Amino acid sequence: MATCSATVPDLNGSGDAFYGPLWNSSQPHVDYFWTTYGFAGNKAYWDDGFGWEDPGNISLPLGRTFNSLWLLTYSAEDWENDAYEATALNWGRRYVRENIRDLRARCGDGTAVAAADGTLVELYLDMWYGQAVPERASTFMHEARHVGGKDHNDKFPAGSVFGAGQPGADSDWNYEGAWMYETLYLWWYFAAGTPITSAMRERARQMGNLYLDNAFASRPPFRI
Repeated sequence: MATCSATVPDLNGSGDAFYGPLWNSSQPHVDYFWTTYGFAGNKAYWDDGFGWEDPGNISLPLGRTFNSLWLLTYSAEDWENDAYEATALNWGRRYVRENIRDLRARCGDGTAVAAADGTLVELYLDMWYGQAVPERASTFMHEARHVGGKDHNDKFPAGSVFGAGQPGADSDWNYEGAWMYETLYLWWYFAAGTPITSAMRERARQMGNLYLDNAFASRPPFRI
């Protein structure tokens, strides 16, 4: 990249090698992702090393973003049903596309994987190269919830890996904030996602439990 760089982790371990072939030989998939999920008019934020010139390259940010958008869009068995009465695995893609209108690639400073400001969402290196594909999809849910009007309203609990006593937590599960939406998506992906590998299923379970244990001021009384 022109102004930032990252080490590409193992493509099998991150799930990119599994999800990439499901879409990256299909121009209609690329066109659909680009027009549906907030990229419109943002070529300038995705070229110069972020992947615009080579969208099928799953080592670059754009290809890794498309992997997570494929998962977000098609992981429900009945993916055509995106009604809010269905599961988060179904309506997650709808919630993201209805809220995120402007999606941009940035280097970031290492303090966040993404950030929302109005309907604008910036994605950072730590998302593409620090998260597996299902986690990236859940990050879209997290940021879309912020765009939808829910800020974090509490501090992280004692012992939290995110910084005990620091702001950025949701008060509890019933607040229905960004951490709840992210965790709920991972839970449903673990329970019913398809196609899926055993490694990605387990990764979703582990990350969902990490959020349950660390991202709510009042820890929910259940685990995945």
